[in-house]
Amino acid sequence: MRNLGTLFVLRLLLVSNALVMTAVGGIALAFVERPAGVIIAAGCWVLACVLLCLLPLTDPYRRPRRRASTEGQ
Repeated sequence: MRNLGTLFVLRLLLVSNALVMTAVGGIALAFVERPAGVIIAAGCWVLACVLLCLLPLTDPYRRPRRRASTEGQ
């Protein structure tokens, strides 16, 4: 059984960290020298996208996958 409070906290942390990484990427792009700033910003934005892609795993109403039946073998 899943704890809804835990999933809510994880979801909140994922979203807030994605927002922070987006802001850090924007600041790096604006204030760090060009080649390094672009690389740092791209890395931050990729990490923010990865964090947002993990959001469906914290959906409290998601049904767990069922394993395939082994009766026919």
